Amino acid sequence: MSSSQPPSREKKPLGFDELIAIVVAFGTIGAIFFWVTGRNPDRLRTANWQFPAVFSQPAVTPESPRILTPAAPIPSPSPSPAPVAPLPEEVVTPIPLVPPVSVAPKQPIGRSTQAPATTKPKATKAKVGPVKFSDVPDKYWARPFILALVDRKIFADFTDSKFRPDEPITRAELARLIQRMSDKEPRRKPIDFKDVKDKSPAAPSIDNSVKTGYLKGYPNNEFRPDKQVPRVEVIAALASGLNLKPSTKATKTLQVYKDRKKVPKWALDKVAAATEAGIVVNHPKRQLLQPNRTATRAEVAAMIYQAMAKQGKVPAKPSQYVVRL
Repeated sequence: MSSSQPPSREKKPLGFDELIAIVVAFGTIGAIFFWVTGRNPDRLRTANWQFPAVFSQPAVTPESPRILTPAAPIPSPSPSPAPVAPLPEEVVTPIPLVPPVSVAPKQPIGRSTQAPATTKPKATKAKVGPVKFSDVPDKYWARPFILALVDRKIFADFTDSKFRPDEPITRAELARLIQRMSDKEPRRKPIDFKDVKDKSPAAPSIDNSVKTGYLKGYPNNEFRPDKQVPRVEVIAALASGLNLKPSTKATKTLQVYKDRKKVPKWALDKVAAATEAGIVVNHPKRQLLQPNRTATRAEVAAMIYQAMAKQGKVPAKPSQYVVRL
């Protein structure tokens, strides 16, 4: 028996179909690579390479039945190429580069340049000059005295633009004016007037005018705050508060007045002392004292101003109605 040897297996060279399949496979992979990189050039950057995602599926081949042969079956490619999946993530990467908006800082700069417009000072009101009263014309005889006392807040509390210079004045109002013009220390004890209530608005000024020696009461412990003040009482009050004394006999000084006989005896020395001090103001005739006539607001203003000038608190004002010896 002859021994039979197993037939030797010789490697057959690749056939023409296998070579074509390999070429087509590599060509397809190259085409996909260039197609992907062509749509997004940034993928060529080393930081963005995602080779594991591209080469993780080497069996991707185009859907061509000619490539598939019975000898070397190739798995069918997946419907969607794997490299295309990361594309939505690539779109987000350029967004962080957009925020450097240089226009934003310019807006605050523009506002800062407009700031001076908002800080413009408002139109300042002109300084208030002398108060103008509709019933005190420029040529009114007592206008200089009235405006000076209004400016010093001695006459105040006006509800309108009228001074009412010819209206009478009460004892309570006179006490309030004396309190505003005087800075004397109290030298007399207060009097508890039965016709001045403690809660009366006039009580503090009445109390002050009595303690400083300007005003006195009437018999029966009365002050009579609502009584209209006669001129002689205004003159006597100012002379008393300033401690004025006549230098000569009162009768001699009072000869300057044509109606001197109308002056009450209790007021002779006071009127004479006030006349020597230049406090008495007579309008319209300087020689007529009219001591018992009710004093007007204008006359009281003029004589209070003259009393302050005697004290050196205000400069003297020239007036043809001031009685001078």
